[in-house]
Formats: sequence, structure tokens, C-alpha cells
Amino acid sequence: MMPQWNDKYKLDHDLLDQQHKELFKLANFVYNLDPTSTKKNEVATLFKAFYQYMDTHFKDEEAYMASISYPLLDEHKKLHQEIIANLNHILKTKKTVQELQASMKYAAQKWLSEHILENDLKIIAWAKG
Repeated sequence: MMPQWNDKYKLDHDLLDQQHKELFKLANFVYNLDPTSTKKNEVATLFKAFYQYMDTHFKDEEAYMASISYPLLDEHKKLHQEIIANLNHILKTKKTVQELQASMKYAAQKWLSEHILENDLKIIAWAKG
């Protein structure tokens, strides 16, 4: 089952929380497509939208971290770069709708859920002192 947005992911930062919600929404939309009636290019287009939105979100999140002098900014940027590289790999190598959907499930679990809980919440803890 795909992770769903809930308050445990809340950072108390309007823009970042809204972007996280949208990323969950995009991931769930792709994951819930019917693989028997959906063409690979349709899933790939949605996956690319997820990728582009995530890239925008990372830039906004990194700008926020810089604005608060977050001490783990460079480390966090590297995590973002790894996620983008992995998404690029998925887009280039997955051949079927089922493979793209499985990758989206993994992306949502690993890169949304775990990244927010294990890394992004540290930003807010730092900001609150």
C-alpha cells in the first residue's frame, strides 16, 4: 500500500508541507493507475511530472535550509542529488507500466516517507532551536 500524507510528515512550513502533499498525491495517482489500460508513455509522463515537481521542491527546501543556516545543508543536498539520480535511472530503465508503478511505490516509501521522517523533520527541529 502506498503511504498517505498525514500529520506525522508535517513540518509546520506552509510551502514545504504543501509540496510534500502534492508529491504524495502524484505518487499515489501513478501507483493507482490500471496497468491493463494505461500505456507506458502515460505513466512515464506522470512519473516525469513527479520528478520535475520533486526537483522544484528540493530547490525550495534547500533555499529554506540556507536561509536558516542549517548545518547539514550539504549532506541534505547530497541526499537530494541521489534521489534525482535514482529517478533518472528509473525513467531510463523501466520498460513496463508495472515496473514504473513498482518504482513509484518504492519512491514514495523510500524518498517521500523515509526522507521526510528521517531528514526533513531535522530541519524544522533545527529551525525551532
